[in-house]
Amino acid sequence: MPTKLPPPARRFLRTTDGRRARTIVHEFHHWLEQRRLTMVELTPDDFEQFLTHLRNPHVPVRTSADHRQLARQYVQWLHDRGLVGFDLERRRRAHSLPAMAREFIAALTPTHRPDTCRAYAYALRTFYRWLDLRGLEPQRLTRQDLVPWFQELHAKGLYPLTRHHILVHVRVYLYWLSEHLRMRTAPDELVRQSDFPKLPQYLPRPLTVEADRELQRRLRTAKEPGAWGLLLMRRTGLRIGELRGLEYDCVRDDGGHRPLLKVPLGKLNNERLVPLDDDSVELIRRLQSIPPRSRPWLLSRARPGSPPTMRNWLERILKAHSHGLPDPARITSHRLRHTYATEMLSAGMSLPGVMRLLGHRDFRMTLRYTAITPETVGDEYNKALAQLATKYRLPAPPAPAPAGATSPSALAPDPDELLENLARWLRNHVPSSHPLVRALLKRIERLRLEVRNLRSSNP
Repeated sequence: MPTKLPPPARRFLRTTDGRRARTIVHEFHHWLEQRRLTMVELTPDDFEQFLTHLRNPHVPVRTSADHRQLARQYVQWLHDRGLVGFDLERRRRAHSLPAMAREFIAALTPTHRPDTCRAYAYALRTFYRWLDLRGLEPQRLTRQDLVPWFQELHAKGLYPLTRHHILVHVRVYLYWLSEHLRMRTAPDELVRQSDFPKLPQYLPRPLTVEADRELQRRLRTAKEPGAWGLLLMRRTGLRIGELRGLEYDCVRDDGGHRPLLKVPLGKLNNERLVPLDDDSVELIRRLQSIPPRSRPWLLSRARPGSPPTMRNWLERILKAHSHGLPDPARITSHRLRHTYATEMLSAGMSLPGVMRLLGHRDFRMTLRYTAITPETVGDEYNKALAQLATKYRLPAPPAPAPAGATSPSALAPDPDELLENLARWLRNHVPSSHPLVRALLKRIERLRLEVRNLRSSNP
């Protein structure tokens, strides 16, 4: 039975629109009823528990983040009307980084990318928010103080990779504090290697042959420029961020009249050149023919000077064109890159060559992103089964001999001689003191006696 909403909740729902908002409001008041809490009694720690409750591993990450944002908007709306005792917006402003942390981020800025600095800032805000709630300071932290934080990160349901990055960034910050003589405890004692979660090692997920062929056909015949861009991504192994950053004039010539695609700075902050086939060159020409031709980006909005196309737009196009494909897993843009890499390896391209195409700096990255295609594994498995069947196949029964020919039994080996050879091999290759060998030799001798008895009884 759905929870009966109080009048303020019903007034809030009249100011907003959307099924998600109604779902979150009902979920919030149902959660309060289960814990026998009122809105006035709600504390920041209670609300953090509710946000943790909203994390669902079966819900996409962006959807889960939208749910938590709607919950924050609703609680802030309640506070503005005096129904909740704490101000989320004020707490968010109060959780700005302290001077030491800002000094650390400023020291990173000359040598790190902006995205990396933002990741450090996010990790430190998470760290300081937890410290402030408990009245702790990083300069006086002990191992016993910090262990509950590791447990809380796990309880929040964060992905292992997210937790791993937070711990790495915080430990680097603690090292920085220690180098500047602002720490009492050694950083290695506070955050140990055993505190890092084990990262899952996912297999590459190339598309099946049928799904790949059909998806390329759909993208090729589509009318949206974004679909052509996705097809170019599939045929060149680009990341989606690299596709968005392609310049309008992105085709180069190596001097031998072979076209190359100039890939901009991407995830690993390096440029590369990728060979193009005729179909890929035709795709680029088709995209370049879209007006206006004075734009800086190959994929862009209609007006000049606008930023590259949005990632969400490309994801929506891919989702629309991949509907109903014969592939068991959800088709994402990065699976196009996996498919390209496994296709190159299966065609006989070397690992260093594929590493250069993908823009990896370490061959281990290539090994993680590329693997033998399922079809190749299946072929090798079938060949192995055929060899095993040939190895262990029993000899076919002899065909009846024609009239006047020598009987096959006359050509068959003597069983007594075979048993004698077996006993001789055991004595020469296995220590005769072994109890099992002695028992086996006695058994062979009994078999030889039985064979002789049979011969004497059937001359």
